[in-house]
Amino acid sequence: MKALSNIDLKKIWDVELDLLAKLKEICNKYDLRYCASSGTLLGAASHKGFIPWDDDIDVFLPWADYKKLLEVAPKECSYPFFFQSFLNEEDGETSASRLRRSDTTGFTKWEYENVGSNYDKGIFIDIFPLFYVPESKDDQAAQKETIMFFWKCIRGHDALVQINRNRTPNPDYEKYIMYYKCVSKSMTIRDIKWAYLNACAIDDRPTSIVGATSSRVHLDSLMWEASLYEEYIDLPFENTTIKVPKNYESVLDKQYGDWRTPVQNGSRHEMVVIDTETPWREFDMSVI
Repeated sequence: MKALSNIDLKKIWDVELDLLAKLKEICNKYDLRYCASSGTLLGAASHKGFIPWDDDIDVFLPWADYKKLLEVAPKECSYPFFFQSFLNEEDGETSASRLRRSDTTGFTKWEYENVGSNYDKGIFIDIFPLFYVPESKDDQAAQKETIMFFWKCIRGHDALVQINRNRTPNPDYEKYIMYYKCVSKSMTIRDIKWAYLNACAIDDRPTSIVGATSSRVHLDSLMWEASLYEEYIDLPFENTTIKVPKNYESVLDKQYGDWRTPVQNGSRHEMVVIDTETPWREFDMSVI
């Protein structure tokens, strides 16, 4: 993809802020807690908005609130908004859900290579569940084994779907087809994805550690003291505000280390095709 101009990036940010406003509306209506995460949290702390090279918004919801969001968000979204998860999209990811604007086009390399033609490909914000993590290393190891088993089943299913679509599957996923075939005798793919998330939530009671377990299992930089996520405050974010952990600096210290030192020429990591003017159903995929 060609480099985005400042004008193009500003248009993307406008869409992202519109999506954030919609998410805040839903969370406020149902009393759901959310907060900025990853690059969005870093941007709020260091730039009072987007990092200059960022093109998406990332948020966390505690697992209990995330489950409620999966239930209520679809009925709160009408065109152009679309709440996307494995519950309403055949190819929906398990580790996160997405709030998208269907009157735009914005999707990742993974989506381009792995999803079907009817999968919503509008510009999005990522919504991740935040889980309690077992205290002991032994319990974490046991949990990871269970999580990775269901992850292999899901990826085996993905490979089989690609074969059925006459596409070449990811060779790293193809080797897990047998995992899926064995489990699918008694579980649907939705059951398997729920099992994956429930394995991430194996400690569905307060512990002293929380983490982004569904996206990176027990990665140290994505596990924090649970007390850091007990209170939220508002920080300025472009023309609005965003919820962040009260002790957000400690969160960033753990994830990024020396995050206060400016980084030049950062790279985008999410959307590889972006068009704020064209609905994804009208976008010409042949130009990619």
